Amino acid sequence: MKIAMLGSLGNINRIVVPKLVQAGHDVTVISTSPKRQASIEAVGAHAAIGTMTDVDFLSTTFTGKDVVYLMLSDNIGDDPFKGAVAQAKIWKQALENASVTNIVNLSSIGADADEVAGSLHAYNLIEHELRKLDGVNLAFVRPTGFYANLFGNLATIKTEHKIYSSTPGNSAQKYVAPEDIASVAYPLINNTPDVITVKCAFSDTFTGNQFVADLRDVLNMPDLQWVQISDEQYLANLTNHGVPTKIAASLVQTSRYQREPKGLYADLNASDTIAGQVKLADFIRTFAIAYNSEGGYQSHTIAD
Repeated sequence: MKIAMLGSLGNINRIVVPKLVQAGHDVTVISTSPKRQASIEAVGAHAAIGTMTDVDFLSTTFTGKDVVYLMLSDNIGDDPFKGAVAQAKIWKQALENASVTNIVNLSSIGADADEVAGSLHAYNLIEHELRKLDGVNLAFVRPTGFYANLFGNLATIKTEHKIYSSTPGNSAQKYVAPEDIASVAYPLINNTPDVITVKCAFSDTFTGNQFVADLRDVLNMPDLQWVQISDEQYLANLTNHGVPTKIAASLVQTSRYQREPKGLYADLNASDTIAGQVKLADFIRTFAIAYNSEGGYQSHTIAD
């Protein structure tokens, strides 16, 4: 099959793309960076350099493809909801122009909810727009929060021996590794089911207190603490670090929503999703490496 993949060689595509190539598929990887062309071609794929906001570029790239894999980058402007809708409309137009019939979209947990989900509502808006396509097979992959989001705590662990969060330390949250998202996405790309499919992905479930307890041992840091902060403190921290007001407010609302796991994981629990292979103990080892490294571990890891 001929397949087009958004997401360059990010942490999911670096796993999925080589597998698709090895399976004999003709894969085109879309990247905004010309510097990525050589590495894309090195894994046996074709590189298409352009932006996902260019409907003509996407239409040309999608033409003749049996399957298109869509994913949202972090760069959707200062208004996450307006930006998400605008991007979804561009994708929809390009898919229609290219007469694509099989589509896999990397969405998110919480995409089944309205504005109560905060920033995650952007994925609800994208799914809503894509569902307007006629005569297509459409698969949504909804991962939980990335393990890698926890790398955002490296600085305060090093300087204060503390992890600050507006989520209580005893609240059980589900996390996922790129490998386990890839294991859900790959079969959907390889053989997209008829009509509309929703698949969730997660690796393990644990509380902040469990995370801290394991880190204390591996980092030899017995005084490490999980410190719950207020929504107001979280909002101030985001805006003080230059996060646009609307995005900051939506992230705070997402944090509130995460404190209600029953709602957040409703579709995941309803589908009896099986946990993946990468467990907390595995990530703790990776986190320890990140803690002792000079950099390279970031919380934004979906695409590059």
